[in-house]
Amino acid sequence: VKENVGWRDVEGASKGAFNWYFTDRIVADAEERGLEVLFRLDSEPAWAVPPKGVRSDNGPPEHPEDFEEFCQALAARYRGRVQAYQVWNEPNLAREWGGFAPNSGEYVELLRACYVGVKRADPEALVVSAGLAPTGTGLPEAIPDVDYLTQMYEAGASAYFDALGVIAPGYKAPPEVSPEEAAS
Repeated sequence: VKENVGWRDVEGASKGAFNWYFTDRIVADAEERGLEVLFRLDSEPAWAVPPKGVRSDNGPPEHPEDFEEFCQALAARYRGRVQAYQVWNEPNLAREWGGFAPNSGEYVELLRACYVGVKRADPEALVVSAGLAPTGTGLPEAIPDVDYLTQMYEAGASAYFDALGVIAPGYKAPPEVSPEEAAS
């Protein structure tokens, strides 16, 4: 089961002040039903927001090491109980990147921070990169997913995830349809 875990919902009051109620409940319920858990992590707390302007609901923290510490605390608490952690959602869209133009280099810093934190606490847990939004829109609103992914690899992302996150909406073309048929 994939569950969105907002960083601000667990460590929102202040740095190091954790509220595990929500995540404890998810993990216990999943275990009771024999399900494996993937937590999708995003939504920075107010105390971690950079002082560089108006923010949306889901932007990167000022200091990636704060996210690393959060990821480490989360993975330590659920060591062996949460199988995977997905780092953010659609960071190639401005609306998912704090209202700022997407920046693959900044995302790779965030991915690296979480990877290091998770692996330090639970080396067996998987780290999954964010799924990217399929889009043809350009900056400042978005970066097309294939371009963004290329930029991620150029920034060294491949060292910081165990599985590549993908959003494959298919629109009106299921996976078995050839690219030529889908284009028509």
